[in-house]
Amino acid sequence: MMLATAEYFTMSSTALSTVASAAAPEAHPVFDVRPIPCRVKHGLIFQRWLDLPVGGHFVLLNDHDPVPLRYQFDAEFPGALSWEYLERGPEDFRVKITKLRATAATATIPAGCVPPPATAVPATAGGVAEVDARGLEPPEPLIRILNALESLPAGTTLRAHTDREPCHLFGEATQRGFRHESRVQPDGSWLTVLTRA
Repeated sequence: MMLATAEYFTMSSTALSTVASAAAPEAHPVFDVRPIPCRVKHGLIFQRWLDLPVGGHFVLLNDHDPVPLRYQFDAEFPGALSWEYLERGPEDFRVKITKLRATAATATIPAGCVPPPATAVPATAGGVAEVDARGLEPPEPLIRILNALESLPAGTTLRAHTDREPCHLFGEATQRGFRHESRVQPDGSWLTVLTRA
């Protein structure tokens, strides 16, 4: 039995849509960083971006808004990329990151992204660990505090010292299951106390 012309074109369009969807991952390569430990995530993302040709892109898939990464890209490679949100939560965040111009031949992964050796955060006798991120430029304080949270032993409280209110930390800490309390200190710096919720 022969299909009517309209039905044939409808089926053909559907088949073409299916083929286009199947090809979409190649057209928009996805870099799923959700299972990657925080302490190495930024370094791997920077390496993926540095390896792109000019005009190339990938779609970053993360379980939280990667805005600290955006700040770090802007600081390290101003004007060299475009950042386009394709999905903004609440569970998944997809960002299309495109390389707009070549970087210096000597461009390397920013120093703050090279993970330190995996070591536990030292706790004092009272079950309190300290991170002093004063004097560091953003996003380094955020990166150091998140790395410390990732390796924080159960039952330990983290006290983080920063030059300014760590407002970008709050959402990240909450997503990782931590409560936070921040207050300005007499010298103008900030102390943030983080405990597991």
